Amino acid sequence: MDLLYRLFYTIFSMSVIIAVIVPVVLVLRLLLAKAPKICIVYLWLLVFFRGICPVALSSTFSIVKAWNRKFHVLLSQTGLEVAGSTGIMKGWTNVFTNDISVNRSYMACTYIWCAGMAGLCIILFVHRRKSKGVIKDAVHIYDRVYQSKGLESPVITGIFVLKQYLPADIKVNDIKYLLQHFEAHRKRKDGIKRFLASLVVIVHWFNPLIWVAYHFLSVDIEMAADEMVVKNNGQASANGYAQEIFNLKEISNKGILSPCFSGERYLQPRVYRLLHIQQGSKGYVCLALLMLFLCFAWIFLLRPLQILWAGGTWGIEYETGTDSSLFNDKEDIVVASLDTTSPSGFGRTLQLVMTSGTYDNSSGYTGDFIIRLSDGYDPEIAKAELNYYFNDIKDGNMHFGEGTKLYAYDYNGDGTNEIVIGQQVEVSGSRWKEITGSKRKGNGFLNEYYIWNIEETSLKKVSDAIYDTSGKEPASCQFDIPEMTTRVFITELQGKKMYYVWNTGQERYQQMELEEDDIKKYRTDYNGPASGDGEKNSHTLESNGTALIEIKTQKDASGSEVIKEIILNPGTSSRKMKTAEGYFCDIKWVMAADGITGRYAVLIYNGLKAQTFIIYDLEEQDVYYSHEDGNNILNETYKKYNGNDARFNEESPTVYTLMEKDGDTLKIGFAASSNDGAAVNGSYVYNTVTKNISNFSYMQDKN
Repeated sequence: MDLLYRLFYTIFSMSVIIAVIVPVVLVLRLLLAKAPKICIVYLWLLVFFRGICPVALSSTFSIVKAWNRKFHVLLSQTGLEVAGSTGIMKGWTNVFTNDISVNRSYMACTYIWCAGMAGLCIILFVHRRKSKGVIKDAVHIYDRVYQSKGLESPVITGIFVLKQYLPADIKVNDIKYLLQHFEAHRKRKDGIKRFLASLVVIVHWFNPLIWVAYHFLSVDIEMAADEMVVKNNGQASANGYAQEIFNLKEISNKGILSPCFSGERYLQPRVYRLLHIQQGSKGYVCLALLMLFLCFAWIFLLRPLQILWAGGTWGIEYETGTDSSLFNDKEDIVVASLDTTSPSGFGRTLQLVMTSGTYDNSSGYTGDFIIRLSDGYDPEIAKAELNYYFNDIKDGNMHFGEGTKLYAYDYNGDGTNEIVIGQQVEVSGSRWKEITGSKRKGNGFLNEYYIWNIEETSLKKVSDAIYDTSGKEPASCQFDIPEMTTRVFITELQGKKMYYVWNTGQERYQQMELEEDDIKKYRTDYNGPASGDGEKNSHTLESNGTALIEIKTQKDASGSEVIKEIILNPGTSSRKMKTAEGYFCDIKWVMAADGITGRYAVLIYNGLKAQTFIIYDLEEQDVYYSHEDGNNILNETYKKYNGNDARFNEESPTVYTLMEKDGDTLKIGFAASSNDGAAVNGSYVYNTVTKNISNFSYMQDKN
């Protein structure tokens, strides 16, 4: 059944694209009324081919990135989840090669889709049998032309080999041009066109616009054949041909989708076109061909061309020798990558990318760089061109070493992580004095940094140049923070501490001179120990007598245990994790839905704003999931599902609990107090792959 679910997902994706293409082709059809209809027929064939060609699923929407994002968000909400953070963004084959999971609604839609296709096939089969019964007594006239007493109007049957059946009472004078019309269909393989288009309609039967497209394709095929007849006989034949069509009796609309039994339809518009619309000059033909090419590029090539223009669709191939150039026909180079979260707690990926330059296996990358923000739906939500900001470095001379790592941290405690990007710069003596305030003979080296907020859909620069001579990593680093403070961090310049403070009004970090007494006002409500005199403890989680995770704590004056160190696999292959800011509560195994434990551990702690938790994957030696310290996610989720303006005060405490882990989903419970005084208790399900929240439920008590 998984294959069926994957097929429906792919078909639904392409059907959404068809819904955008069809209105555009309808407008072009109107604008190109005087162009040869055969050009419009090929436009429609592009639409139908797009309905079965899964290449470049996002191409239609890549003109406007916001549409591209909405398109993939829509796909993520269909009920089928594809493992991996990129879904179909790296190619439709991901849908068929990665693990999937479906909900009941998606399963029902898949079954309805299959039932609809089966129903249409049965109807076509029955119609085919009835049609053959009507012409079973037909008499062969010549070649592929027959005459039948059961017909009231001419019909054409077949797919690869076309046959024409005429009514028994039709007059010779009324078929002079109709036989040529039939010959035009045969030469242009219109039977094959109708057959393939009808297959696409059967697959996309749930999309009303595909039926609209099939109707106009059928009309335009007939008109294109009419034009071929007039072209062969001269424009003077148009009136006589129109009279022949006018004398026919239009066949019933029953079996309109039948690819093997096509009768004479659309008589009125065909007659009107023959009498009133003459084909335009060669300029109309050229315009139609241009529109055909542009539509082909838009429907099939736009996204690949966009990638090609940005640096190629091929793998990165370069020699590992010294100073190998990376030419423009190569893909952008991802130098470093960091998984982080947006202010709402949804997953984001931040990449340091070299857009052009050179690589040396001993020193690293030199060239032009950007930082790029993405997620599972959009490969580029936002970007910042670094060359624009580092004025002391010439274009093309930025450098990042092999193994560069990125660091993100919420320095101002506003729930939005910040990324620090820097460079080692060489400045003149005068520039050195301007920056440090001290004299220097000759040039000197120091680190220059900038900070960007990682927001929902943008990267916002929130600092001017920050300089440091302490020897920190120049590419990216985590600044020192005064103990138990927020909204302030420290750098070192020529042995002197430089303080940078968050200006809430201007939403920027500003350099300030602070004394020890000044720092006190930036202390948080978190009352940890001011010195290292408190009792130290160690909490471990063991398996078969071996400690797999160790939490080191130190008691403050109130006797609460402040988290000092988190170590995975303490011993020879131990790994220190980023310390959780808060008081230790408990460390225990995560209980999965099937009762299996032993891989995931959950650290429960009292943070600065909430009682929350972090899940560690002890096999991967990494953080599996880190819940927020605050109620931003709760605010957004409550507003989305509750549909009103109820909010949770940023300073009010919230309690989160991990209720259950089931595969990639976590059931999370919460308890909080809203601004209107109501006590709210509830739960929701969070998918760690798609980053989606679902199954939100709560109880509210104002007493």
